[in-house]
Parts: sequence; C-alpha cells; structure tokens
Amino acid sequence: MNRLTSKQTKWLRVLHMISACLWGGGALSMVLLHCLFTPVSGEALFGRDICLKLVDQYVVTSGALGCLLTGFLFAWKNGWGFFKFKWIVIKWIINLGFIIFGFAFYMPWLEHMSDLSANTGDLVLQTPEYLRSQSLNEISAFAVLGCLIFLVWVSVFKPWGKLTFNHTPHDS
Repeated sequence: MNRLTSKQTKWLRVLHMISACLWGGGALSMVLLHCLFTPVSGEALFGRDICLKLVDQYVVTSGALGCLLTGFLFAWKNGWGFFKFKWIVIKWIINLGFIIFGFAFYMPWLEHMSDLSANTGDLVLQTPEYLRSQSLNEISAFAVLGCLIFLVWVSVFKPWGKLTFNHTPHDS
C-alpha cells in the first residue's frame, strides 16, 4: 500500500475539514431555519421549505459525502485503517448511518413538505401529513447537529483505543 506523503495528507485533511464545515454548517443552518424563521404566509412557508431542501441537497449532502470519501482515503492510505481503532469505527457508523438516513427518510420528508406547501400554501399547516413531516424533520435536524458535534469531539479526543481481536488457535 502506498501511503500518502506529508503534503498529500495535509491536503486531504484540508478537504476533510472543508467537508465537515459544509456538513456542520448546513446542519446548523437547517436548525436555525426551523427555530428562527416563522413563516407568515403560504409563500414564505414554501420559501422556507425550499431553502431547507436546497441546503440539505447541496450543502449537507456534499459535506457528508466529502467526509465519507476523505475518511475512506485516510483509512486506506494512512496508518489509521478502517477498523483498527474504536473511535474510527464509531465515526464510520455515524457517517454511513446519517447518509443512509438522509437519503431514505430526511430528503423525502423535505420533498414532501415542499410539495405540500407549494400546492396548499399556509393551509398546509392544518394538515396532519405536513405537520408530521415537519416535526420529523425538525427532530432529525437537531439530532444530526448533535451527532456532528459528537463526531468533532471524537475526532479531537479519540477517546477509545485500538480494537483487539482475540485470536486463539483452533485445535485441529
């Protein structure tokens, strides 16, 4: 395996940090849109829903996929490995879990919200279907942001050591 040079590692770290900033900044933006923006008309509601959808599609998704790709390269081309350390395994699980969750649930909820608010205006706030998607989206936005803060903590403190595999010779 060819390891990365010191300069290549630094550039990969830059890309990883930019991706993490996109993911975290996008997640924070979505939380703030939910908390600080109260639409007063159907058009404003639709505008907020479209903003949420665009931030998720372009900022959060590119950041999450960027973290996944650069994390893969770090694991493959440096000494970290894919499953050598417990803290790395936790980062893989959370990163992949949120990407899968995002594509399977979060993005469809956002799509559903924007479709409903485009067609119904502010009357959509009286439909259980919209309110359910909005509530799930808000809860998820906070959960994503919380997990991203946890991932930063794990990345800095690396709280868990190496994974150990007890291999005992089998009797033949």
